[in-house]
Amino acid sequence: MTDTARTNQADHLVGELGRWLIFASGLVVLVAALLLPVQADLRATRQERDRTLHIERAQNQRIDRYRGFLNELHSPDEHTVQLLAMSQLGKIPGDRQALVAPGEPGDTLLVESIEPQPEPFVDTQRPMTRLERFTTDQRTRLWIIAGGLVAVFYGLLPAAKP
Repeated sequence: MTDTARTNQADHLVGELGRWLIFASGLVVLVAALLLPVQADLRATRQERDRTLHIERAQNQRIDRYRGFLNELHSPDEHTVQLLAMSQLGKIPGDRQALVAPGEPGDTLLVESIEPQPEPFVDTQRPMTRLERFTTDQRTRLWIIAGGLVAVFYGLLPAAKP
């Protein structure tokens, strides 16, 4: 076999491999452009779910504390009776000072003892990657899909004959 025949055959194999790699990379870009926006929607849905569960947990904790106080009213101890008497009479202990906002009820000590401390919601989602931002943005998504389609079509084209 001559050198030119070997070189021609090697060039043909490299050209074929290159076209298949371009075809595969175009497919990967198209799949990413289709799946990553869906994944971003899923992430937003999970974040809303987590926020809703956090709010529900806080409300359940609040209900449990009020239910516990109501159960204490059925068989009150000295602290509960003192707390109710002070709230009904509008009195507070000598070592405390009432902070009553205008329009709010004056029994802040009773509400203060029952209400749980609010816990802030902490988002645990990771930030979006650059590729996710490109595929979810309407302007750049079109260009990414177009580039993927061009790569797929170029990979499918037959080799040029010398």
